[in-house]
Amino acid sequence: MNRLYKDGQLIDLHIHTQYSDGMFSVPELLKYGQQRGLEVMAFTDHDVLYANYEVRNMKDKIFSGKYINGCEIAVSYNKKKYEVLAYDFDLDELAKFEALNWDFQVQIEIERLAKLIETGKNLGFKVSKNLHFEPIFRTAHKCFFDDIAKYPENLELYKTYGIDKADNLYRDHMIRPGSLFHCFDIVAETPPIEYVCDKIHKAGGLAIFAHPFMVYGEKDPKQLVQDLYKLNILDGFECVHKKFTYDESVWTYEFCKKHNLLATGGTDFHGDGFKVRGMRFEPECLGFNKYSGLEPRFPLLKITKE
Repeated sequence: MNRLYKDGQLIDLHIHTQYSDGMFSVPELLKYGQQRGLEVMAFTDHDVLYANYEVRNMKDKIFSGKYINGCEIAVSYNKKKYEVLAYDFDLDELAKFEALNWDFQVQIEIERLAKLIETGKNLGFKVSKNLHFEPIFRTAHKCFFDDIAKYPENLELYKTYGIDKADNLYRDHMIRPGSLFHCFDIVAETPPIEYVCDKIHKAGGLAIFAHPFMVYGEKDPKQLVQDLYKLNILDGFECVHKKFTYDESVWTYEFCKKHNLLATGGTDFHGDGFKVRGMRFEPECLGFNKYSGLEPRFPLLKITKE
């Protein structure tokens, strides 16, 4: 048993709200979790804490289960960018961490967009004269991509530079050294994992490495887990995730059990869906991972969704 949940409880400790890149509001998700029968929930927006404050300040209790403060924080390690999930921390204390300050993040995105615009123009892309960073896009690359996609004359350049979607632009071009579209060093701008874990622990929280089997470009996730464990700064690893296979979940869970680490799980829920006549349809379901056929319950047992 650990301080996050009791064995056997239905949990979802990886959920994104509209405060980062999620589709649903905090009240909607709490209601959805209640209907789903979740016993423990955590909102883990990217590098912001607002959802936790909204839950804390709510007058009416929507969710009857246990809510745990959460946040998914970008970290750098071994010259790559990863993410750590922070849980059960003192909210006001962790809010002092500069990387979680929205104004701080916006300024970084403004600077990144300026570099993108300059690079794009030099490569021949048509860019709107009044293009500026809009927080609704959350990141500079999504703001930039939305703009250049408006102009048909840019289509041939997409083919020339191998751009097919916003994530592709970000991962394969903006942050990849050697690419003509390389604009900034994402790793240099991301705090080291040791520093982030220290901040989490000083706020009384737990540091869990996020989705080790779903890291872009990671060739050996098992070796990554073993190397991170040796740092002796993490409290555990995320074992159940929507893109993990059953075997990947079991391997990570057994590793945590062997080394007396916390094993957590969640859906990494964003609500990625579509609308028809104003109605939403979500392919994701809180507390269930379709790919592996698992519910986040511990000890880890395979189940079949009813």
